[in-house]
Amino acid sequence: MEFALRLSDVTRRFGSRVGVEGISLTVAPGELVGLVGPDGSGKTTLARLAAGVIAPTSGTVEPESRGRAGYLTGRFSLYPELTVLENLRFFARLHGMKGAEIEREAERLLGWVGLLPFTGRRAGALSGGMRQKLALVCAVIHRPPLLILDEPTTAVDPVARVEFWRLLKEKARQGCAVLVTTPYMDEAEHCDRVVLLHEGRAVAGGRVSELKQRLPYRMAELTPAGGQRPSRTALAEVAAGLPGCRWTVPLGEGVRIALERSAPLDPPAGCELREVPAALEDVFLWLTGAGAEEVPAR
Repeated sequence: MEFALRLSDVTRRFGSRVGVEGISLTVAPGELVGLVGPDGSGKTTLARLAAGVIAPTSGTVEPESRGRAGYLTGRFSLYPELTVLENLRFFARLHGMKGAEIEREAERLLGWVGLLPFTGRRAGALSGGMRQKLALVCAVIHRPPLLILDEPTTAVDPVARVEFWRLLKEKARQGCAVLVTTPYMDEAEHCDRVVLLHEGRAVAGGRVSELKQRLPYRMAELTPAGGQRPSRTALAEVAAGLPGCRWTVPLGEGVRIALERSAPLDPPAGCELREVPAALEDVFLWLTGAGAEEVPAR
């Protein structure tokens, strides 16, 4: 398999603390791969390893990514006192680009992300979504074969988040290898493949649809019926008492439930119970045991 990035049995320690342990993954040209997990799961450490910012304690990262990858950190790292165009020109020159090439690429990329009307605005005066779009074009102006983004949509509004993922998928379609970290399970649905991380280890990897198919439970949603408004605690207790219940998760006015596949879908009095599609978050709860202790097996 052709690859733009390959990590083989990579471990990184920080003194006595293990950041990530025994991680292997590949990213092919034109592929969008997500590193998914909660805070502290090792996502940022892996992104920094992939970008060549830090070296592994053991294992290998190939090819050496330093200088060849476009890298977008989780924090806004551009110059707030410079304008949009000045920031872009600065990063282009850092990568050896000159004159007309810079102006041509700047116009193309700023048009791509919708920032052409704001070339003279200072970066510090941009909205969160516009800042991330500017950071993205600064990371790709030198046309890197590999793009690494660490939680790029944190603190970005929902509309800008959708637009940002559209841009990432378009970049992958253009042949760029894209590695992105996110704590949001719904965002991971946009990726070609994902690696689920927990406490510095990879607990599963593959296409989202394939991971969902591995879930050994059926998912259901319990909601009040007939205008009743029981407390969340009371509804959770009803859900926990259902035959075959493995775990429950509060969801809006209802409760999401993992049930044994053989369990009946008989709604309790005053409630509605319906089967719902499995989500990536359900797979994560199953693989990590995060929900298994909430409700004893029946």
